[in-house]
Amino acid sequence: MKTKNIIFMIIIVFALQGLVIALIPPPPVDQRIGVYDSNFANFTEYKCRGCHTAGVPDDHHSLVPTGEYQCTNCHPVLPNGSGITMVRNCMQCHDTTFNGMVVPRPHHETKDAQDRHCSRCHGNLVNDYDDNHIIRDGPPSSMTPDTKYRAINTTSGRKWGGCEACHEQNTTLEPPISFNNKTHHRLGSLSGFNPQNSSKCAVCHGNHSSPYGSDYIRYCEQCHGFESLHSIQYDFTNTSGQKGYGHIGDGNFDCNGCHASYIAGEVAPGASVITPVINNLSTSKVYAEAVTVLTINGTNFVTTFDGVMHTSVVIVTDGINSTTLTPDSITPSQMVVTMPALIQEELYGVYALKNGSVKSNKLPLVSTPLVKVSFANKIGTTITINGSGFGLSYDPLYSDWYNVTIKNGDISRNISITNWSETMVVVTSTDAASGDIATVNSINGANSTTVTDG
Repeated sequence: MKTKNIIFMIIIVFALQGLVIALIPPPPVDQRIGVYDSNFANFTEYKCRGCHTAGVPDDHHSLVPTGEYQCTNCHPVLPNGSGITMVRNCMQCHDTTFNGMVVPRPHHETKDAQDRHCSRCHGNLVNDYDDNHIIRDGPPSSMTPDTKYRAINTTSGRKWGGCEACHEQNTTLEPPISFNNKTHHRLGSLSGFNPQNSSKCAVCHGNHSSPYGSDYIRYCEQCHGFESLHSIQYDFTNTSGQKGYGHIGDGNFDCNGCHASYIAGEVAPGASVITPVINNLSTSKVYAEAVTVLTINGTNFVTTFDGVMHTSVVIVTDGINSTTLTPDSITPSQMVVTMPALIQEELYGVYALKNGSVKSNKLPLVSTPLVKVSFANKIGTTITINGSGFGLSYDPLYSDWYNVTIKNGDISRNISITNWSETMVVVTSTDAASGDIATVNSINGANSTTVTDG
């Protein structure tokens, strides 16, 4: 399995490298920062796995103890009773109906998204509408970026003075890169289309009452303020002064792309703390009560601007409480941090916090119980196995994944499970003996001990 994962990641890396080379300089914009500029409908399971590389089953299994779902919701028994349904294609459930359940898109239907707290997932690549960031008053000037463009070279097609200078579509790529209006209009209920909700449209377009039109740039600045825009650059340490890697590289190319005739030099005004971006984690799954060394790969974790170094720490949060971790080592593209034992078994988020105020995007980290077998005592034909992390209950329909084995070498004993809880399993066996090896297998893993006479 590990070899397959490594091969898969190598394929991903080379595929993205080939894509990125084709995008420098834009348009379309380089895709190594933030979410790929496509529509959810264009993604396949293969593309989903680019971010969700591991821990996905554990994310879903963590919903069972909450009572929100049962095992049979996602793994219904086959009609002939020969087994259960195993689905590994994300698209087969999300944004469609599966087993009688309407499963929404996983990203923009969350409470944070609906509340327009975009930075909870995207970090300071964007702003929250209510974070008191600066939005200019008054009409746009000749230097204010247009939501499309201000000037176009009719010979080359090159645009200047607006978002489309870089954010253009390219339908030849896989998946295709979409126009800004398509990526913003395909965010489920957040966009006001599915279901229809005109109040959601007004969030980005006002009530069509602005004298400057429904695509007025000040509406965009609710989420895309100049502070966040002027902190976006891929690998700032190595690309500062180069065109096409973000908003603050080459002055003539990057600055004029947004501001037309505006000449600002190598780095845009307001830039200082360049926004960090996390690409991947060395693992998306940790075991509760176990210390884990986590490697975080990305860009801009530490940068130097005007002789001042800005560095990052790691934040682990469950959405309510947060823990700040100082990296054991840090470079612009990698942080290594020792994760303390996470007591609670649930879904966490991991992001970088730079200079105490600038956040990266957030990636998921699931904490699952570590299966521990403390002892297995035999009294007569009853063997009581104590420990932790076994799971809440036992269902014979899932005996291929939830089970107990007792063996003497290669010889399997005949057993029957009579009781199962998170901390104790009771089985009966007429042929098990002291010295056999008892193993508890659950969705959280497996662990063994030697059977002893009680």
